[in-house]
Amino acid sequence: MTRRITLFALILLATALRFYRLAAQDIWGDEAFSIFLSQQPVAFVIAGGSDTHPPLYPFLLWTWLPLVGAHAFATRALSALIGILATPLIFVTAQRMTRSTRVAFLSALFTTISPLLIYYAQETRMYEQVAILSLASTYFCLRWDRAFTRFPANGQPAKASNPIIAFGFFITTLAAMYTHYAAFFVWVAQNIFIAIRFLLSFRASARNPGFRARDFSRALEMTELKRWAILQIALLVAYVPWIIVQTSFLRGKASARFDEWSLRGIEMIFGKTFLAFSAGVTTDFPIAQMIALAFLVFAALGIVIAARDERAGFAPFYFLAPVVIAFALNPIMPFFFERYVLVALPGFYLCVALGLDFLARRAPLSAFALTGALVIASTYALFNFYFDDAYAKGKYGQMMAHIAAHAQAGDAIILNNPLQKPLYRYYAPRDLPAFFLPDGAPLEDQATRAQLDQIARDHSRIWLVVFGNPLEYDPTGYLERFFGARAFKSFARGFVDAGLTLYEMPGAQSAIRHDLRATLGEQIQLTGYALNRDSFAPGETILLTLHWQTRAPIPNRYKVFTHLIGAFNPATNSPIWAQMDGEPVGGSRATTAWQIGETIADRYGLQIPNAIPPGEYQIEIGMYDPITGARVPVFDANRQRVADDRVIVQTIHIRAR
Repeated sequence: MTRRITLFALILLATALRFYRLAAQDIWGDEAFSIFLSQQPVAFVIAGGSDTHPPLYPFLLWTWLPLVGAHAFATRALSALIGILATPLIFVTAQRMTRSTRVAFLSALFTTISPLLIYYAQETRMYEQVAILSLASTYFCLRWDRAFTRFPANGQPAKASNPIIAFGFFITTLAAMYTHYAAFFVWVAQNIFIAIRFLLSFRASARNPGFRARDFSRALEMTELKRWAILQIALLVAYVPWIIVQTSFLRGKASARFDEWSLRGIEMIFGKTFLAFSAGVTTDFPIAQMIALAFLVFAALGIVIAARDERAGFAPFYFLAPVVIAFALNPIMPFFFERYVLVALPGFYLCVALGLDFLARRAPLSAFALTGALVIASTYALFNFYFDDAYAKGKYGQMMAHIAAHAQAGDAIILNNPLQKPLYRYYAPRDLPAFFLPDGAPLEDQATRAQLDQIARDHSRIWLVVFGNPLEYDPTGYLERFFGARAFKSFARGFVDAGLTLYEMPGAQSAIRHDLRATLGEQIQLTGYALNRDSFAPGETILLTLHWQTRAPIPNRYKVFTHLIGAFNPATNSPIWAQMDGEPVGGSRATTAWQIGETIADRYGLQIPNAIPPGEYQIEIGMYDPITGARVPVFDANRQRVADDRVIVQTIHIRAR
C-alpha cells in the first residue's frame, strides 16, 4: 500500500511539474510549424515531404486541436499528458529490470523532476512522445527477454511469450518509429541486448553435458529468438511505406561532414548530451558541469553494477547506445541537438539509480544525502526554466505584441526569412500589411529592389523582423542596409529567436540643416547635422541626420551613439531618455570603408518616451569602439579635447502632453 501511495504521489508531482506555467512562454518556431501542419487536411498532415519527421505526432495533434483549441496551453497539454506517463513507465521498467523497489523509486523520482523531460513536455513537438513510446517499448522488450534467460538445453521448449507482450512491443515500437527517427536508436540497443543475451544463454547451455551442437538448429526453433526476429522484420516492413515516401525529402536534408568524427564531434555529442541529461539546458557553466559530474559518477557506477547483473544489463545499452549511434550518424545529419537523444534519458536515470542503490546498501545516510543533493540540483535547473527569462525558448509573441501596441497608420511589416510564416500567422497583429522576403527572387535581385522601393513609398514606417539565422538567407544584411541608407532607425531589440527594427521613412517634410565642426579621433569630421524640428511632444520621434567626412583612411570600425539627455531618468538610472546606437548608415557603411572627401549621411531616430517630463533636453552624439567600449576622442574647432568625448548637437524642447 505504501508503495502505491508513494508512486501515486510521484505521478501527481509529475503532473504538477509538467503543467505548471505551461503557457508562460511564447510559442516558438518549431511549435508554430507543428500547429500549422496539424491544421491542414489530414492527407497533407501524413504525406511524405510535409515535414522532416514521421507523421504520427502531427496526426495526433490534428485530432487534438479541434477538441482543445490552438492556444499555447492547449497545444502543449498533449505533450504534457504524454510526459506524465514517464513516471509509472520507468517505475515498472526498473522493477522488471532489477527486481529492486529502491531502484524503481529512484528512477521514478529523477524522471518525475527531470529538467530535460519537463522542458520537452512543455512544447508542442514530438520529442517527449518518442521518449515515452521508446520507454514503453523497452518495458515490453524486457518482458520478452525472460525467454532468453534459460536456453532449452534439455530439449524442452522455453515458455512461449505472451501474445499481448509481443503485440505491446510491436505497437509501441512502431508508434515510436512513426514519431521520430531517434526511436531506431533504442530499437538497435534492444536488438543488440537481445542478441547478447541469447549468445550468453547459448554458451551457458553449451557447457551442459546434455547439450549437443547438432541440436542447435532445433533448439533455436524452440526459443523465442525466431519469434523475435520475425517481429523485427515485421516492424521494418511496416515502416517501408514511410521510407518510400520520405526518402527523396530526407536525401535533400542530409549532408556529408566526416570531420564531425573528431574530438570536437565527441565533445559536441557526448558533452552536450551528458550536460543536458544531468542539468537540463537551463543551467550554465560552471554549475552545469558540477551537476553533470555528480550524476555521471553514479551513472558510471550503475554501468559497472549492471554489467555484473543479467537483469539490469540493458540499462547501459539504453543509455549509451543511442548516443553512440547519434555520434556515428552525425556526419550525415543536418545538425545535432540534445533532443535527438532524449530517448536515452530513461536509461541514464536507470544507471544513476543503480549507482545510488549500490551506495545505499553500504552507506544509507550518504546515499540519502547525495540523492537529496541531486534532487536540489534538478530543482535549481527547473527554477531557471520556469522563472529565468534568459532561458526562454522564444519571444516572438512578445515581439508581435510590441508591434501591435506601437503600430500607427501607414505602418508595414517586412518579415525577413519566410520560414517564420507559421509563427507570424499564429501571432500576427491585425490590420498591418506584411511582406515576406525573400519571396521567389533573391534579396538583391532587381525585382526585390523594386518591391522594396514600392513598400518604402507606400508606408511611413517599416517594422523589419529578422528571424532565425540571417547567414542562411540574408548573409550580407541586405534589408538592413537598404533601409539603413534610406530611413531613420528608431527602435531595435532582440527577441531570442528574432530581431525587430523600426525604420521611419523621411517623408515629404524637409529637415533643418545645421553646420557643425567637430573632429573625432585623427581622421573623422562631423560637418553638420539635420533635424526634423526643434520642438517635440512625448511619443514622437526625433529624426536626426549626421554628416560625416574623413581626412584619411580609418583603421577601426566604430559605432555611433545618439542620446537624448536631460534630468535624471529613473528608468535608465542615468540622464539618458532616448538612445540609438549602430554602425553608420544602418551598418552598410562601416567606418573602415569611408572614402576620403565623401560625405556620409547617417540617419538615426530617437523615440521620445511617453512619460518624459516637459522641458529642455540635449542631443549628444559620438563614436566608440564596440570591442572595448572606449569612446573616440572628440575635439572642437580649436582642437581642444571635449569633456566626455561627445558632441552636443542641439537643445530641443519637449512639450507637455
